[in-house]
Amino acid sequence: MWKKIILGVGIAVIGLFALFQVGYYATSSPSFCGSCHEVKKYETSWQTSVHKNVDCLECHQPSGELGKFHAKARGLNYVFQHFSGDYTIPTRAIISDQNCIKCHLGDSKSFPSAMKLKNTSKVNHYETIKKSQSCLDCHRDTGHDVDINSSPDLKGAKS
Repeated sequence: MWKKIILGVGIAVIGLFALFQVGYYATSSPSFCGSCHEVKKYETSWQTSVHKNVDCLECHQPSGELGKFHAKARGLNYVFQHFSGDYTIPTRAIISDQNCIKCHLGDSKSFPSAMKLKNTSKVNHYETIKKSQSCLDCHRDTGHDVDINSSPDLKGAKS
């Protein structure tokens, strides 16, 4: 009896995990993310950025399997806001500096040719990292050239 219950629970967990993975990949493309008008300008500007070959979640989700759950839980919240009409224009996206560092130190197998961090006469990137300064302090518009504060069609939108 207990063996059947354990086997049934195991199969259910594996099935749910497989279903989540299918849903995760089906809803992780930039075109899917940009299908809501609230972020369309971000998707459009991303298409001309230096990161145009980097999908949304490479930057906008914490790493690991729990990061996937975190990103999709946020996504479900955005979908609910979109369909309820109770949304705000995104002015600050979640971006983990660890995602930037992973690629730009050469640790990402997905992006082996990403430009490597280097120290210049103006910036010592390793000191910046040691001080826990955000990559976005200097590179805010790297992925998207949209400045929400100066975009005339977004002024007066729900906030």
